[in-house]
Amino acid sequence: MSLPIVLALGGLVGFGLSNFFWKVAGINKVYPASFMVVETLVVLIVAIAIHFFQNQSFVLAPRMAGVASMAGLSAGFAIFATMSAFNVGGEASIVSPITSLGFVVAVLLAYILLKEPITSTKLIGSGLAIVAILFLSR
Repeated sequence: MSLPIVLALGGLVGFGLSNFFWKVAGINKVYPASFMVVETLVVLIVAIAIHFFQNQSFVLAPRMAGVASMAGLSAGFAIFATMSAFNVGGEASIVSPITSLGFVVAVLLAYILLKEPITSTKLIGSGLAIVAILFLSR
């Protein structure tokens, strides 16, 4: 198994756990923004620790700082929206699969802006994933 696939599986587990914890916060009627502050502080500590343990200095070109800022804005909105959906009684078995359709946005943007190829196999796989998510959210 290639390193990108192994790392992607780690991301899958991490995002899955995050969705579960957001649901737990929703059940407990936690204000999403308060939860996000603590969550973000922990992410910051983890990022600093990774820099330290990998002996890497902080280097980020201004353009990439802008991209990182846009990623932070979109993630902040996505987390707040997802947590709010749980907070008003949304079921994890419905909300989480719907938010998982975010890969469609990423694939389309990669195709349009980065000129990544979309093969027929990828189209069929994405279509099947969308159908599976729609079934799971019913």
